[in-house]
Amino acid sequence: MKILAIVVTYFPEKDLLLNNVNAFINEVDHVLIWENTPESERIQHRFVQHEKVEYCGDGINSISHALNFGWKYAKDHDYDYLLTMDQDSQWEDFCDFLHRTVYDPEAPEGIWGPLHNDVKPEVMERDTTMTSGMLIKVSLINRIGGWNEFFDIDCVDDEFCLSAKRLGIRTYVFGMCRLIHHLGTPHSVTVLGRTSQTSNYSPKRLYSIYKTHVVLLRMFPKEQTIRKEFREWWVPQIKWTVVCEKNHVRKFFAIFGGMFRGLICRIPERHDPSSVD
Repeated sequence: MKILAIVVTYFPEKDLLLNNVNAFINEVDHVLIWENTPESERIQHRFVQHEKVEYCGDGINSISHALNFGWKYAKDHDYDYLLTMDQDSQWEDFCDFLHRTVYDPEAPEGIWGPLHNDVKPEVMERDTTMTSGMLIKVSLINRIGGWNEFFDIDCVDDEFCLSAKRLGIRTYVFGMCRLIHHLGTPHSVTVLGRTSQTSNYSPKRLYSIYKTHVVLLRMFPKEQTIRKEFREWWVPQIKWTVVCEKNHVRKFFAIFGGMFRGLICRIPERHDPSSVD
């Protein structure tokens, strides 16, 4: 079995990226490091030097675009599996994950992922799993039609897994396999005795987050998982962001501008899987 890995980077931290790649590089056949870092600054962020590593990037700052590049590379070079990784994650035991998936003939076919920042002694069917740590057969990506490039940064994994679900392709999380994943730059805030966490995103990023989440809700109106996530996480975040973060006026207008745009924009179409080579 040939396994291709792709790591999507943007101004990566040296130690995080080295730990990320070193945790799985001995178990895969080739590693693409996709650089969303501006071209003029890429060389100084090329921390991983290994015969299996190939740097790539075309200036389009998009996670889904990068993953589609990895998919095409895997097809063109006859790889069987594609492993997708963010730059700020680290496997605890990738070899064990492979033995429970690729090398286990009884493993359920579908999209495979680890449990992030936790451990549970079971294999769980989920509606979605995060892009970082996702392992999938190239033949299944062909059926799904790759990643929808309307979702360039946010909701990339949700849209992919839910589109796969519509085709009968399930997502499984192997709870005994853990991936340590760092999300943004969260910090705790307390107001009137209540404590929560905010991610301290920029107005531009908040606009994207809320726009794409609203579009996702329109695309999959019956999916309770994403409705619950939006209701229980992103809606309360509006209050905490506006009340507790700096530049709150711009962030307020960014959030509601993104939601409004998500409501009125055209729902993006996916690739036609029947047209895949």
